[in-house]
Amino acid sequence: MAVYATYGVGFAGNGVAMMLKVVIPLWAISLGLSPGEIGIAIGIAGVMPFLLSIHGGVLMDRLGTRRVTMAYAVTTAVLCPLYPVFPFFAAMLALQLITGLTSTMVWVGAQSLIIRFTKGQTSLIARFSVASRCGTLLGPVAIGAIWDLAGPWGAFIFCGAAGGLVLVALNLVPETREDAAPGGPGSSKTRLKDLLPNWRDYAGAFALLAVPTVAFVVAMTVMRNSSTGIQTSFYIVYLKEIGFLGTLIGLLVGISEGAGMAGALMAGWWERLIRPHWVLIGFVVMSLAFVSITPVLGGIFALLVIATFARGFAQGLTQPVMFGILGRAMDDTVQGMSIGLRTTFNRLASVLVPFAMGFVADSVGIENSFYVCGAILIACCGIVSLFIRRIPDFRT
Repeated sequence: MAVYATYGVGFAGNGVAMMLKVVIPLWAISLGLSPGEIGIAIGIAGVMPFLLSIHGGVLMDRLGTRRVTMAYAVTTAVLCPLYPVFPFFAAMLALQLITGLTSTMVWVGAQSLIIRFTKGQTSLIARFSVASRCGTLLGPVAIGAIWDLAGPWGAFIFCGAAGGLVLVALNLVPETREDAAPGGPGSSKTRLKDLLPNWRDYAGAFALLAVPTVAFVVAMTVMRNSSTGIQTSFYIVYLKEIGFLGTLIGLLVGISEGAGMAGALMAGWWERLIRPHWVLIGFVVMSLAFVSITPVLGGIFALLVIATFARGFAQGLTQPVMFGILGRAMDDTVQGMSIGLRTTFNRLASVLVPFAMGFVADSVGIENSFYVCGAILIACCGIVSLFIRRIPDFRT
């Protein structure tokens, strides 16, 4: 029962996070924001996860994964319906700061729970991944249709209701030993300093960058998530501006997420043909290329489907390859810390890409911003490939 409930947490939690990524650009357009303001509004959601992902993971270990995740889920569910209540740029930024953190940490909590309950059983973790991907596939389609039918109020209320499903699933998850421990939340032994970030946790995590493999994975994490940063920001803005309905926009984003499942299943096959680090670089470049050519496709739906499927396939394939490289390089005692470090830089990309693309769009137009940002990011992948050719660890 615990494992199935955790599947539900992954499904609903990931679904809510992806719904917000679709509905926020639509909301920003409806408020009449400039491209630069849209980039800021979207990118700012990653600021708090960038700063606090490492601490959030430590907090779950210290105070109990289920309870901490529930606190984040409650906050997300309560705040989502407030977006249309305050239709102002400043209010949007404030809400994005908080919901960006809470929705991200629900996903971190779901991953922590499945690892605890499955004890590393690959088949069960694979089912969890499929359930989570189903959330990211169905969420964009549902929220796009609701936006068309019920507008901002209906869409944001639906996001809050979906956040309530996370709470239902978490209530079905039994307490772990950490949750039931005397030092858990609400205990007299819980002190304020236990809730605050500790610089030692961050110092230990960033020290891992001295390991070439970790530095490589972190660099490719930024490049990989930049593709998602484009698709969940100005990809949506561009499609809306050329006349696409929210339902079709959500469908295109959902197709990309669904293709990721197929890509993940092909990762092992590609690793047998090519060294893992070249597989990672090659498919990250593919993901960036297929999202960057969006304006070239002329708004033709069939071509957009092919491109978004290819991007999603490449994106999904790179995830297990990346985790495999990191897992083989790191000792078990620092696996969690290394994932926290990767998540931190993942969120850095989600902050910088919309910011940068927004200001580029202000200067050269939205269409040209795809080409400029795509070219820069692909060039960065080329620089990383030149770097690893000089590292002995990657030649053995």
